[in-house]
Amino acid sequence: MNEPDVRAEAACYLHPDRPALTRCSRCEQPICGDDLIEAPVGYQCPRCAQGGQPVKRLADLQAAPVTRALVYAIGGIYLLSMVVGFGALYEVGALVPTLVGVGEVWRIVTSGFLHAQTPLHVLFNGYLLWVLGHQLEPRMRPARFVTLFAGGLIGGGLGVVLLSYLTVLTPLGTVPIIGDVLATNPFGRTVGASGAVFGLFGAALVAYRRQGINPWRTDIGSLVLLNLVITVVFSGSISVGGHIGGLAAGALVGAILLRDRGPMPLRIAIGTVVGLAVVTVVLARAMVAGLL
Repeated sequence: MNEPDVRAEAACYLHPDRPALTRCSRCEQPICGDDLIEAPVGYQCPRCAQGGQPVKRLADLQAAPVTRALVYAIGGIYLLSMVVGFGALYEVGALVPTLVGVGEVWRIVTSGFLHAQTPLHVLFNGYLLWVLGHQLEPRMRPARFVTLFAGGLIGGGLGVVLLSYLTVLTPLGTVPIIGDVLATNPFGRTVGASGAVFGLFGAALVAYRRQGINPWRTDIGSLVLLNLVITVVFSGSISVGGHIGGLAAGALVGAILLRDRGPMPLRIAIGTVVGLAVVTVVLARAMVAGLL
């Protein structure tokens, strides 16, 4: 998903007398402002927008094997939950900050593959993962996309644990309005892939910025803002820490991965994801110590 600096290009490939502002998100040709056609991620040139160039079509399912595997895994686990019971899987895999603090660290990851009993939860997360994944993975390559997904997933867990830590060890829960939104039960269960999905949102925002596009004036930016508003309004039933933590971690890891296509950014990104996991565990242990 690395975007070469279009400022180094001589001109728009359709209008050689005009400077290029960005690259088409399908064919990656430099295009000028008059040829920008907004797409779900980035902008397309008129030829690609009309379907004239099949190069790197975002709907090409073969281009995103990791995305498809993740969505199938989430769907399969949801079906398994219907058979064995949602509570049984929550018991061993849901994110519970206090249990992470006493050693059950796998919950940081397994919680992202479990969902609430209502089908809307898994359908919404699965759909967004499918759409964003098919847009990002073909441009990032599988290893980088897995790292980005893991960053958002673990970042979401860190957000939940951090708010639990602050709820236990600070007066956060007593602060009017803010406490009502951010206070998190350290014994509560959190499930869902929304942290990872918000991580993909964060990376998409960074990609826009690197293209010289204001991400908040795009469809993706509007969707992120809408979801953040919904998160705050329904904070009693939606994980604020999971969403904000995933978004921030995705933006961070995405920014690292988008530096260039060499091996070093990937190594740094992997190290960052590991670091986020370590911080999550340390905070969880400190929180448990504060409860004793």
